[in-house]
Amino acid sequence: MKTMDKNSPDSLGGDRNRILIVDDNPTNLKVLFDYLSGEKGNRILVAKNGREALERIAFARPDIILLDIMMPEMDGYETCKRLKEDEKTRDIPIIFLTAFADMDNKIKAFRHGAVDFIVKPFNQEEVLARIDTHLTISRQKNALESANRALEQANAAKDKLFSIVAHDMRNKIFSLTGSIDLVRNFYDDLSDDELRDKINTMALSAHHMYKLFENLFTWARMQTGDIDVLKEKIDLAGCVNATLELFVTEAGSKGVDVVSDIPAGFYLLYDRNMLLFILRNLMHNAIKYCDTGDRVVISCDDNGKECSIAVRDTGMGMKREICDKIFDISSKTSRPGTRKEKGSGLGLLVAKEFAELNQGRLSIESREGEGTEVVITLPSLSISR
Repeated sequence: MKTMDKNSPDSLGGDRNRILIVDDNPTNLKVLFDYLSGEKGNRILVAKNGREALERIAFARPDIILLDIMMPEMDGYETCKRLKEDEKTRDIPIIFLTAFADMDNKIKAFRHGAVDFIVKPFNQEEVLARIDTHLTISRQKNALESANRALEQANAAKDKLFSIVAHDMRNKIFSLTGSIDLVRNFYDDLSDDELRDKINTMALSAHHMYKLFENLFTWARMQTGDIDVLKEKIDLAGCVNATLELFVTEAGSKGVDVVSDIPAGFYLLYDRNMLLFILRNLMHNAIKYCDTGDRVVISCDDNGKECSIAVRDTGMGMKREICDKIFDISSKTSRPGTRKEKGSGLGLLVAKEFAELNQGRLSIESREGEGTEVVITLPSLSISR
């Protein structure tokens, strides 16, 4: 007979099936141990009675339990009852071992929570088949429950995200319609400067609404896999300069200095539309959290292994706990900018996914009161000069 070391670490290792046999009869233990240990992938634990079984289970949670009914100190029914009362062990499938095949014992076994029973004397093929069946059912049940939990979490996160976007959208629409009504009703009473101011407000609201729609639409396409990566040789300086031109007015109105340190002739292989989307969102966020006298700098570096594009600002920054959760949809909150600008954070989530689709990554470091640095990193092999 193979050695049954109850405290052997090897009996708990790997992804193998952990099977606990509980029986006070040495002959039954030997028969079952030989049946099961001969099967590749099984790790066998043994206990001589119910109390010892509970101690073993506290040390190592088995995948399935073969439990004798008639035992001293604590019988199988009481052992099963205690296991089913404990949240940590209630889902472990239990197969009763019994010499009695009468209907009363079968019903009692199932009422105590057993998934099956095996009648002594044992038949090896029957024992292996029943164990295999219930292990499969247990794993499928756990996988389904895990998938359901993940789905519930994802749906809750998406609901929260949509609520943030909807709230921001309502604010922009309210601002836009309010300005339109004011201009329409008091057009003749407004000065040229007042009209210009209202038109600028309407334009800004419309721009923000468009950005929200663009981010939401792009994110939705990514969730359904309806988006392709089309890499091409890109002049990084040209992309950055084109992006900066879009933010001249916004940065100027806040007194924020925007600078590009990207050298001419720096090329990379990237999806152009994705790169432009990333740059637009990073620039928008940097300016949003900066104020008069602050600075935003875009730079790049290639250390031979990786290429990085960094957007650094000297703005308000953020606390570590906010930075650590910035890519977690379920914890997204709308942080106002230095001029109370609103945002959903959705653009940053899409930017991160775009970076990953291009075999890169996007990371953020920030300190409250000192500023933020967002870095897009990609393999240096993607670079060609």
